[in-house]
Amino acid sequence: MRLSSASLAAGLVLGARYVAGTTQSVTGADSNPGYLAVPVGTIPRTQHSEKRSQKAIQTTLENKDFFYAAQIGIGTPPQNITVLIDTGSSELWVNPDCSTVRAQEQLQCDQFGQYDPSQSRTPAIGPFGNEEIKFGDATNRATQTSVMIEYYCDKLAFGSLSILNQTFGVVQESERQSQGILGLAPDLQAGFNGEKPYSLVLNTMAEQGVIASRVFSLDLRHSDVKTGALIYGGLDRSKFMGTLQKVPIIKGLAGEARLAVSLDTVGITLSTSETNRRLQGDNSNVMLDSGTTISRLQEQVAMPILSALNAQPDGDGYFQIPCQSQNLPGSVNFGFGGVIVRVPFKDFIINVGDPLTCYAGIALTEGQQILGDTVLRAGYFVFDWDNEAVHIAQAADCGSPDIVTVGKGVNAVPSVRGNCGAAPGTPTQTISAGGGASSSSSSSSSVRPVTTTYTVTVCPAFDPNCKTGVVMTATAEAKASETSEAGGTGESGKTSSNSSKESSSGSGRYGVVWSLLAVLCSVSMGNVIIALL
Repeated sequence: MRLSSASLAAGLVLGARYVAGTTQSVTGADSNPGYLAVPVGTIPRTQHSEKRSQKAIQTTLENKDFFYAAQIGIGTPPQNITVLIDTGSSELWVNPDCSTVRAQEQLQCDQFGQYDPSQSRTPAIGPFGNEEIKFGDATNRATQTSVMIEYYCDKLAFGSLSILNQTFGVVQESERQSQGILGLAPDLQAGFNGEKPYSLVLNTMAEQGVIASRVFSLDLRHSDVKTGALIYGGLDRSKFMGTLQKVPIIKGLAGEARLAVSLDTVGITLSTSETNRRLQGDNSNVMLDSGTTISRLQEQVAMPILSALNAQPDGDGYFQIPCQSQNLPGSVNFGFGGVIVRVPFKDFIINVGDPLTCYAGIALTEGQQILGDTVLRAGYFVFDWDNEAVHIAQAADCGSPDIVTVGKGVNAVPSVRGNCGAAPGTPTQTISAGGGASSSSSSSSSVRPVTTTYTVTVCPAFDPNCKTGVVMTATAEAKASETSEAGGTGESGKTSSNSSKESSSGSGRYGVVWSLLAVLCSVSMGNVIIALL
């Protein structure tokens, strides 16, 4: 698919909002022993017969070039609908207005399916309230879209897994949205209290005993791989290397509930050298958002990376990079506590159909920083709502699934090692930048660009496109006015001055609140279907 820079901005940044209303409980489920595995790529189908056991539930994620989607079923019989998997928003909604999308998206929008409450024998409950939801970077109007939804309750299925009377939205009006969304983030104001403003999908799964705790893992995989995996209530040791690193979830930049963490360092690896910048304060607050394709960082965080890649602004808010840079064996690096997620240039640099011009995987924002698919696909992330933590490792793919079911408790997510070997080494050089980054003395000096010619002799496990024996040339344009703790130089950051306290992805003045009429969707507790999709 050939896409312009305008295409990159069209509806790719998504987010959460708050809905005022009465708590709704869901306490029933169908019964079915064990769980069922639907293949992800070549994963074999497996079945278990242990009744009422709480198993990991795996959903196939389909890489739709610019977003990751999964199929759900709503109603009885299930009406199959493809939805975007979004860790930047909290609600499930379906039925976008396909007539408002671009012509090249209309067929795809129609193919994603629609829900008709009148065709469900459950029966459906609703409509019982409405809300307007606006998505996008609050500092970039080009990214903003909206939907108006009415609320319903009906049966929700993930393959053979079913939960009853799940509340979700059905679109009445939408603007430039080609697919529905399954939000897996906490509500902006209610936070991880999954009962407010109503029981969200992950909370309902735990309430009905489908999973032991509110945990899911995300495996987006490389950009040229068409499928990934979403596992509810578990993790897959065959999809990461090194040990999972536990990182606390923090509030968003405006104090709202997000799946946000502290980003300790950002850096870049070119040839045999590596440079990382240490961050703190507003510059370190990043939201992990699978509903965003292009990551968004504040200028002083992003520009050293963009400069090192010789990226040039295109006039529309994005940065162009020569496509041959995709073939370099280096990476862009993001440090969280004791783990560094290294994004190979092949994943970080986006090819939009022009053989000469590609785009960097980051754009600039003045608001909430977001790590989107261009970064998340290089890591393995286990989100733990109950303990408000994210467990992170370098993504990999090494053999048959080795799924670990997550139980309950403070240490429910085990600090296990992946089956794909040791994680890549630690940084060889660390830069401490001023103004919002960790403080260290700065000095000005003229530093010439460094050009290195080298032969690739060893390929890291995290870069599937690396080839040994290839002679490469890389030029790193070093900047003045920054002192390296290890003797390197780079560009100093500007003093942080967050000009907008409106979080991206739909908060602030873009998170319009509409009333949700009080309704209680409840059924009696029964046995549960436990399914591994």
